[in-house]
Amino acid sequence: MTIRMKRSLLAVVMIVLMGALASMAGDARRSQDPGVLLRAAIEKEEVDGDLQAAIDQYKEIVAKFAANHAIASKALVRLGGCYEKLGLREATSAYQRVLAEYPDQADAVKIARDKLAVLQGARRPAEPAESGFRIRKIGAIDGGLSPDGKLISCVDWETGDLAVYDVASGKLRRVTNKGSWAVSADFAGESVFSPDGRSIAYNWITFKDTRYDLRIVGTDGTGQRILYGSEDVYYPCPCAWTPDGRYIVSIITDNKQHCRIAMISATDGRARIIKEFDTGAPGKLSLSPDGRWIAFDYKNEPPLKEPAEKRDIYLMAIDGGGGLPMPHPADESLLGWTPDGKSILFLSDRSGTRDAWLQSVQDGKPVGDPALVKRDFGNQRIMPMGFDKNGAFYYGSGSSQRDVYIVSLDPATGGPSGRTEKAALLWEGYNGYPCWSADGNHLAYTSFRSPEGLKPDVLVVKSMVTGEEREISLDLKEFDTVAWFPDGRSLLCRAVVEGHKLGLFRVDLDKGGSESILVLDDMGGLHGMVLSPDGKKVIYDLDDFANQTFRVMSIDLETGQRKELIRSPSQIIAYNLSPDGKWLAFKEGKLGIICLRVIPSEGGEKRTLLRLETGGGINSIAWSPDGRYIYFAKWEKGSSKSEACSLWRIPAEGGDPVKYDLTIDGLSTLSFHPGGKKLAFQSWRVVSEVWVMENFLPAAKEKK
Repeated sequence: MTIRMKRSLLAVVMIVLMGALASMAGDARRSQDPGVLLRAAIEKEEVDGDLQAAIDQYKEIVAKFAANHAIASKALVRLGGCYEKLGLREATSAYQRVLAEYPDQADAVKIARDKLAVLQGARRPAEPAESGFRIRKIGAIDGGLSPDGKLISCVDWETGDLAVYDVASGKLRRVTNKGSWAVSADFAGESVFSPDGRSIAYNWITFKDTRYDLRIVGTDGTGQRILYGSEDVYYPCPCAWTPDGRYIVSIITDNKQHCRIAMISATDGRARIIKEFDTGAPGKLSLSPDGRWIAFDYKNEPPLKEPAEKRDIYLMAIDGGGGLPMPHPADESLLGWTPDGKSILFLSDRSGTRDAWLQSVQDGKPVGDPALVKRDFGNQRIMPMGFDKNGAFYYGSGSSQRDVYIVSLDPATGGPSGRTEKAALLWEGYNGYPCWSADGNHLAYTSFRSPEGLKPDVLVVKSMVTGEEREISLDLKEFDTVAWFPDGRSLLCRAVVEGHKLGLFRVDLDKGGSESILVLDDMGGLHGMVLSPDGKKVIYDLDDFANQTFRVMSIDLETGQRKELIRSPSQIIAYNLSPDGKWLAFKEGKLGIICLRVIPSEGGEKRTLLRLETGGGINSIAWSPDGRYIYFAKWEKGSSKSEACSLWRIPAEGGDPVKYDLTIDGLSTLSFHPGGKKLAFQSWRVVSEVWVMENFLPAAKEKK
């Protein structure tokens, strides 16, 4: 080797070393950035799935940056979440540290308190106690409980069939056999066991007609038959069998959204109406063990209390007599009759938290004051399943969890590049419906502060420049963010208005006030909603189940003029406008055949871009900012909303679709950054658990 070659090699080595040293120095500087460390730990937890490594990183962040209250409190919340996933009791300690050491961090404190309420509510009673009272988790599939508590009737979302879940073995067995989603898009709904445990009454949606009927089948899969249903019936919900097995007490909703309680004959399907409701519908309904009394919860009639959406417990004779509430200013929901028929179990926030209470009942009337059974169920959604013959109460808990994500896009391929990041780190599981502002500097989304809607939703506007988040309380309830108006000072939102009707509103971001654009006569429609690029028109959908007619409409915001763009025999719930406002892409079809189509935005001839015949569905549609491609989220299999969806795109002029390497539960609400370099979206998933509460009834305690 010559001297020149040696010098050249030495120079190369020095350059590499200097680069490495510079990189190490940069890494060292970045390693001292608590925000970078926190994001790395979150990636270790969520992307790599290495919980123990994430725990170590969160603990290190808390130790090093204890004085940085914002970072340390977030790290403790994440630490508690990792411990929860591993089923470790250290989760409680992590959340308690947030309350004790960082009381100035309101968001972290709120999350920690909610988490502690759930943990303490589920685990503290499980400790051995003199009374023997305990709560234990038994699974993750909720549905109807068999009289002996050994089986749970449910839906097998692999196919949509009715199934039974064996509590002891954890095995799932299909009772019906409709075939795969490719064969049939029909599926089972709510179900209830007969008193002898040999039959199941359940509702079943016939996707061809987009309506439900009531059916009966033996637990061994034999004797399946349609019991009740017609063109006028939209949703029959089976609630309880009479003790003699002759009737099924059900809540019937017609196509005009009117509800009534009816007794359906288990022999010939004839219906006898017991009670009708002018508005709304009962929540939980339970029949006393002797078959004489019906208990249900229902919204209060003004002026008993405000807001009117709060519920009371009602008691009514099986022949429809009575129906008087057990009035209380608190919000209360029924859990069910006890096996001896002497009491009803219910939830109430009368003490400031959502607690379980036991009310004695004689001859259909409450006697004395209720007794507290279990304090603080937290904000989790409670789905009562019923009592077994030994007095143990089974219930499901869970929620629909949503999170907002952002992913960078490769300009060459149009697909994701780099890792997917959460756009909202606080109130995880409660954020959805993201939409970019026209200048790309802000991202708006809705933050749902409780699964039961016990607390008002909050509109969040996040600066993508500074990271600052501004929370705006609106004069609307149950709202979703839809799109920014071109002025950058207002948003189009969908919300529920008085009378449980859906409407579209223009929201002022400075004042938080809202202006009504349109309100539907019922809840039939407003699934997609699109604002034209110039902000002068809104595209929306209408459902007419009574006549099996489904339309996509436009409304001119200046004149109020409405125009029909699409009329179809199948429901249209996913659609979007091209960036120039000239074309509308939409999903249409049923019976296992789904089509992606385009049509001129003023109406005209449909053009099919894609036809899916394998049972997969399209969940969300968005145009690329240059208008050349249509992106869509496609269910990986079936049509269960808790399953994984993948990101696809297809040329707007037609061609072969391309699948990208992005698959996540419930991928939806696709929103492009105006520059086309980033994509925001929400992930939606169902999280559920089944618990049993034992040894709390007076009779059970007396046997101890």
